Amino acid sequence: MPADEVLRPGRDGTTVDLVFEPGGGSWPAAALLVLSALAVLLAVGLAFLPAGILVVAVAVIVGATFVGAVTVCGALWAAAALLLWPFLAAAELRAVRRVQFAPARAPTELRFVRGTRADAWAPLSGLRRVQLDENVEEPYEGDPEPAVRTLDITVVTSTGGEGPRSAPKGTDADALQRALEDLLGPAGVAVARRTERRTRRKPSAPAGGGWVYGGSGSANSGGGFSGGG
Repeated sequence: MPADEVLRPGRDGTTVDLVFEPGGGSWPAAALLVLSALAVLLAVGLAFLPAGILVVAVAVIVGATFVGAVTVCGALWAAAALLLWPFLAAAELRAVRRVQFAPARAPTELRFVRGTRADAWAPLSGLRRVQLDENVEEPYEGDPEPAVRTLDITVVTSTGGEGPRSAPKGTDADALQRALEDLLGPAGVAVARRTERRTRRKPSAPAGGGWVYGGSGSANSGGGFSGGG
């Protein structure tokens, strides 16, 4: 993803936003986040559907009726969803969606925008550094798959900061680092970067199995007796 999609002008043009995830900052946006949390929970529930089917099958085998087993499993799943959804939704609402710097040309303030609201503006002097942690999984020799890169961003302030947060997939780390240095460097804010590389593990070859028969025949297959005259 181009750096100008991660670090980009704000909606009103008076800020520059470091965007982790779209949305946030208002109650209408918060409602969408709550619904998205429910969608995530439903998706997780569907992922455990095979386990639920297995539980129903075992229950029927040990003597329960099919309808009864399905009813009990469904009730347990609904109860778990009702219990977990508020926690998941609250986490979505508290999470930082973006960091705003203002004014856009020469920032002197920053604030964190969360699901429901934006924090109060704070002096940029409280920003210690922006940390970029890049992990690169490189292909092994002969691997047709390309390298995989991930980037985590931590905004370190005098009060602790926020992060790490994952940058959108495909973010150009070099371009983002340069853009952050251009924006924050004049204010004396450091942009630190750490890159860790590792080579993807080569899949082990399948172990050979079974007996291997070879040769032209068994020792006793050579043919019969010959008589003399």
